Amino acid sequence: MTKSLNIVIPMKGLSRAKQRLKPELSVEQREALALTLFRNTLQFLAVQHPKTPILVVTEDRYIAQIAEKMGATVLIEQGDQGLNHALEQASQWSLNAGFDSQLILPADIGHLDPLEIRYLIELGLSDAQVVIAAAKDGGTNALMTTPPNAISPSFGIQSSMRHLAQAHQNGLSVKRLTLEKLSLDIDVSADLQYWYQRTQVKEFCYE
Repeated sequence: MTKSLNIVIPMKGLSRAKQRLKPELSVEQREALALTLFRNTLQFLAVQHPKTPILVVTEDRYIAQIAEKMGATVLIEQGDQGLNHALEQASQWSLNAGFDSQLILPADIGHLDPLEIRYLIELGLSDAQVVIAAAKDGGTNALMTTPPNAISPSFGIQSSMRHLAQAHQNGLSVKRLTLEKLSLDIDVSADLQYWYQRTQVKEFCYE
């Protein structure tokens, strides 16, 4: 029997988006970049995984409106306690909704590759209770768990190793992956320049 999967996309409020790019981009440009990447993520999933539910967890009502217009369900973050607390709320939502598995996919990956995402999901549905896609800096750019609360979200610096250690501590089967495109999020100036070179996109818009 195929396990039911919920894809969770965490999205900060626009006023707090991409703070590490302050030297490179204005406030308006950072907000527009965050929106561009967010929309790209939702569009990618709509095309590649049209039957898989999507839950956007955010504090931002404008982001919530965009998510709903693009077919996602929205969970408004309760309290301002950071990303991991918001993701714990999402995991509980997934459990309450009856999902067997959950994939957390941040909305700042420059290029989502269909084969990489499909491989990660298939691995999580068939072989491992926890699948971690490591970021280039040791963080986590995707986290799939069965059940949704198999481990607690611990995103941040070197989080891929924390997630790995937690899975081992909980006695779970786990895979830590380094996938070429999924390892590249857009956090700092070098990431942005690389994305420019690969996509030829240098302007972002709100609408």
